[in-house]
Amino acid sequence: MAELVTGPDGALVDGVLRLGADGIVAVEGYEVTTTRTPDGLRYDIRTPGGERLAWTAPTTTGHRTLVLGGARSGKSTEAERLLHDHPDTVYVATGYTGTADDPEWAERIARHRERRPATWGLAETVDLVPLLATDGPPLLIDCLTLWLARVMDDCEVWTDHAGVPDVESRIAQLAAAWSQTPRLVVAVSNEVGSGVVPADAGTRLYRDLMGRLNATIARRSDHVLWCLAGRTIPL
Repeated sequence: MAELVTGPDGALVDGVLRLGADGIVAVEGYEVTTTRTPDGLRYDIRTPGGERLAWTAPTTTGHRTLVLGGARSGKSTEAERLLHDHPDTVYVATGYTGTADDPEWAERIARHRERRPATWGLAETVDLVPLLATDGPPLLIDCLTLWLARVMDDCEVWTDHAGVPDVESRIAQLAAAWSQTPRLVVAVSNEVGSGVVPADAGTRLYRDLMGRLNATIARRSDHVLWCLAGRTIPL
């Protein structure tokens, strides 16, 4: 007989399938579907033996989620999954638009567009503060890493660090807007501090500012998730 055990961190089926308030750890042989209800996220499970179980994760408080991870860790997919049941979500793309001389980047943008629900809106901008300051549909900001790179471009600090206070001011403004936003918001950001020390001063500055930005936004978030090899870990 299948066993479902619940606890403060979610539920465990047969000691192997973990269910959380915002995600699933997939296990071969278990079929899981989710439905968002007024009471929370409902899980319907079919075990390898054909038994059916159901569990509803209680609705959690808070409306600001930061999703962190390294390159190709699954963070964007996780962020999209968190808002999949909100058909009016606005996807906020902070990266540069793909051009004819950069087909790889254009292809990456195309894959993201194909993966998102057709009902979602799109805003291509780095001007995040006005979006966060006004009420409206949920926002998925992808990503803060590209936002910072473009802010550093704008402040011309890659080779001349005199403009660093301007970048830090922009980070502070973003953090204030994030902490006060009335919207449901999910932001994606890269963790860039776990690799080798960059060889040049500009990239070292970028790494340091990225770490400060992530820490600043994380402190003002209700939920912070860490993605590693497609698995999601609450922090």
